Amino acid sequence: MIIDKEVYTEPEAQQLFEYLDTLEVEYHKQYKRFNQMVKVPRGQASYTLHGDIHYDYKVSGGSPPNHVMTDTLKEITAKVNRVLGTNFNTILLNKYMNGDDCIGFHKDREAGWAPNTGFATLAFGAARDFQVKNDESKVTTTYLHESGHAIYMPSPMNQHNTHSVPKRKRVISCRISLTFREISDI
Repeated sequence: MIIDKEVYTEPEAQQLFEYLDTLEVEYHKQYKRFNQMVKVPRGQASYTLHGDIHYDYKVSGGSPPNHVMTDTLKEITAKVNRVLGTNFNTILLNKYMNGDDCIGFHKDREAGWAPNTGFATLAFGAARDFQVKNDESKVTTTYLHESGHAIYMPSPMNQHNTHSVPKRKRVISCRISLTFREISDI
């Protein structure tokens, strides 16, 4: 069952959005797919709680380089962990400049995850649809993912569902999401 929790109020989320918007991302990174050059349809950056954690997201175009979290990112992670009762230690930052930026239906690769953990996505900026499709029933549920809210998919949801942030032409402002996972220290 999806859990949607407010982690930050709108004013708090706006202040954090302004900070997150200053972080460097690999935007529209090009990569080869089916013998054609295409671009990742959003910007990305990767952060870990400390330097001993290494995680390869195996995302389109290859994982962005891992950086150790800034103090602000550590504070955000600690708050998400308190609110959700989790032990997340990595962040994949996705930056959607407008409604043309998206991510299609997919499952997160669980290699390296701590056993029986899921993931959560915390949104800042523009509200966007977050869709979850059940593998068996093919039913798609759409959640409006609002700024300051975390959508949590506890284990084993990722194994039985795909999820996406679809294109929405009417969205003209930026959304930044932080996707949290607990990775085993190696």
